[in-house]
Amino acid sequence: MSGQTRRDVLRGGAVAGAAALGAGAAATPAAAQSDDYDGWLSDVDNYDGTTEDLTGQDAVEIEVGAQGNGGTFAYAPPAVRVSPGTTVTFNWTSNTHNVLIEDQPSESDWEGHSPIENTGFTLEHTFEVEGVYKYYCEPHLSLGMKGVVVVEQSADGPVVEAEYGDWFSDVDNFDGTTENLTGQDTVEVEVGAQGNGGTFAYAPPAVRVSPGTTVTFNWTSNTHNVLIEDQPEDGGWEGHSPIENTGFTYEHTFETPGVYLYYCEPHLSLGMKGAIVVGGAPGGGGAEGGGEPSAGAIRLLQVTQGVLGVVFLAILGLAAYVAVNRQQYPAAEPDIAEREPTAEAAFEEPNVEIEHDDFDPVGTFTVILGYFAILVLMWVFMYFVEFLGNGPTVVG
Repeated sequence: MSGQTRRDVLRGGAVAGAAALGAGAAATPAAAQSDDYDGWLSDVDNYDGTTEDLTGQDAVEIEVGAQGNGGTFAYAPPAVRVSPGTTVTFNWTSNTHNVLIEDQPSESDWEGHSPIENTGFTLEHTFEVEGVYKYYCEPHLSLGMKGVVVVEQSADGPVVEAEYGDWFSDVDNFDGTTENLTGQDTVEVEVGAQGNGGTFAYAPPAVRVSPGTTVTFNWTSNTHNVLIEDQPEDGGWEGHSPIENTGFTYEHTFETPGVYLYYCEPHLSLGMKGAIVVGGAPGGGGAEGGGEPSAGAIRLLQVTQGVLGVVFLAILGLAAYVAVNRQQYPAAEPDIAEREPTAEAAFEEPNVEIEHDDFDPVGTFTVILGYFAILVLMWVFMYFVEFLGNGPTVVG
């Protein structure tokens, strides 16, 4: 078995297992690896041929009595794929339905639920045995109210959260994203990439891989090594402590799921750190957020706070301006023409003598708005040029 990785063994086991299942027990057909299910869902109109992959989740919900098959006669989603140990909750959202079992693995003990139940009722079962479970609603079987639960381990292994604490707080080439490279047999990490004020970075700084993946560390600049800060208890990774230069490569096959933190000893103080996450991502998908908010998100938040602060001060200043001018230029009372003039009023001097054009509040407000718009544009320009380091694109 020289040169075989754990992934090769798993693949061989999966092929052998599929062959054995196809030749033997009908309770666990080879359909576990496909979306056909021997035509079981052929008359289910809310099934589009896709099995929703929910592997890695501890709990999954299936709606009983969802819209489909000409009324509220469907399970939704009609076909799901879950990991062993997942608890599936069947939630009744319309009346007169049940869950009876058509087929299941021979070792499983799921009994379904034969009594007819109505809206609000729930049933849960934890699926431990791998295989295909086919079920249906007895009153509405002829309408196509059927479902499938496929239980199988994700190819990427158990779900592992990308939790780093403050490990990357001083790493300037880490933007909060863990690059998802699961499913690949080999992955490369650059040692001595640009970052942290020079060639003092690992790139990518954080990656997620499947168990059995071989990671090759490729030195692209001088005087670096790879030491381990933390790893799973039975990880078995020793790192590479000798200082090496450009052109050197070092590889390790990661078998044990978990989070591995590592660093370069000569440049640790500069922020030359990395992480490898071995295992499936929560909810699947591509790049994911790590333990720290991204630098771009932090910058955007800072700029947004600044703009909102300017808006608040502008509104506050405008309100104060209007209040002062109301005191300085009080509005004429509506019945002033009906009053009898008095001797004192005839010779009363005005509070303020205006020798220029009368005060125009609309014009003043327009000027203030203009200045405010200019200020906001300056903030936006500063965000693109100073914070992000890339100016706006000019076309034409």
